Amino acid sequence: MRYIYYILITMFLTGQAMGEAVVDGGWSVIGNGDGASRGTNEITYCSGDPSVTLGITSSVSTFGPGTFSDSRTGSQNLEITLAGFDISLGYDGTVSSNVTLTSSGSASSSAYVGATATGIATGNRTYDIFGAADISTKSYLSGTGTTGASAEGSSEYDVARIGTLSEVWGNVSGKSSVKLQGLSPDAYASTGGSENGLHMNSRATLAANGLATSSSTSQITSYASVINNSWANVSSSGTAIGGAWDPSFTGTKSKLRNENVAARVTGELRGYTEANDKGDAGDVSAVLNAEASRDPDLHVSGGPATYASSYQSSGAARTYSETWAERSIWGSFAKTGEDRIVVEWGNLSGIGSGAHTHERDAGATSFGKVQMDTNYTTQALARARGKMVLSTLSEATTGKDAVAGTFIGPKGEGFMCANDGSMTNTATFIGGMNGFQDLFHFSYVKPVVPEVSTYNIVGRASVVTTPHGTELIAQPFFVSTELDPNIAWSRTEGSYDQSH
Repeated sequence: MRYIYYILITMFLTGQAMGEAVVDGGWSVIGNGDGASRGTNEITYCSGDPSVTLGITSSVSTFGPGTFSDSRTGSQNLEITLAGFDISLGYDGTVSSNVTLTSSGSASSSAYVGATATGIATGNRTYDIFGAADISTKSYLSGTGTTGASAEGSSEYDVARIGTLSEVWGNVSGKSSVKLQGLSPDAYASTGGSENGLHMNSRATLAANGLATSSSTSQITSYASVINNSWANVSSSGTAIGGAWDPSFTGTKSKLRNENVAARVTGELRGYTEANDKGDAGDVSAVLNAEASRDPDLHVSGGPATYASSYQSSGAARTYSETWAERSIWGSFAKTGEDRIVVEWGNLSGIGSGAHTHERDAGATSFGKVQMDTNYTTQALARARGKMVLSTLSEATTGKDAVAGTFIGPKGEGFMCANDGSMTNTATFIGGMNGFQDLFHFSYVKPVVPEVSTYNIVGRASVVTTPHGTELIAQPFFVSTELDPNIAWSRTEGSYDQSH
């Protein structure tokens, strides 16, 4: 038997600028045996929602004294058509981990190379497809001993919704490593609760209201933190790349040419930090990032950043933190059709931060970044906004024997654009290339002298809007030996804002 019910409310009002449509109560439908009921929505099919993870992992840990090590090499690949989705993924990697603890405490290290691919049917022809690929290491240690991990290889994923052009893909290739050492029972060292390595993810969805969205993120990271008598060494290098075609796409798909969103990073990141007595602490982090999204506004951002800090309570010779991101390349784009697109890309020979302290109650912090960020929206009217920043900051405790410094350069260039055919907005910087003077952004603080300095040199920076919008180029700075901490910072900023 079959039950079919329709509710239709139509109101025609004249003479007054007001209206009302109301439903009180509703339907209650009970079916026994074969049958169906139908209102304004319908479920057209159900899915098993396939999700697959393939990977190789090495992991060791200990609570209390012990020595353990593990090493594995392997590869896997899978291609499967299931429940309305085409899924493929695979990896080829070598992972290892080790730990030796000679005091009470705990320690652990793990390494991973792998990928995940997922397709979810969310009813009424809607769906969500996504994937991730990783090469990662992470560790922690409390006590006297050493621990570390390394991962090297490649992994990839591809997920497509059958019967549509929607597809996500991505891959990573490279290596990641971490080494920690504790020199006393009260030593603490870790990767800061974060994974150290390469990561790629992308996603495409069709919602029940017909909204199509997509996103893609590429990332390389290195983190480490130490407290008391310990040190840490971290590094990550390689390439993460991927993209997505969401349900709004029409045409013939071509990777890294016409996705709705795509992102890529390539670089070498490393960090080292040491604390040499009780009450000393250090931290380093380096990130290279590129991301793109369409929701349905278009947005992209990317660039490298480094951070280092040291704080010293003891009379040790030094507490030391230093981190670098070198040979960085990044880029991402988001588009709707061929006429609306936002894009950013850049490359940089080096960005680095250091923070060193050499006496009791001294602290130092340094930070540097290059960031390109632009978006395009049509929610009220077509509007493009973007901002690029090259920034360095350093500070250290007044009067103390400490040093903080951050450097960007000497070569690099960046470009970002938001375009819809009726307006074009661009911002660029270049230094040390194509005949332009070196890129030299630098902030430095040495309070015991005292000495503070900042340099804000770029071969050329420009912002152009067509036909004409709001444009800004600025190079603010600030230095002071009167404040505590002593501080030096400077930036090159460029931005645009235009609508029609």
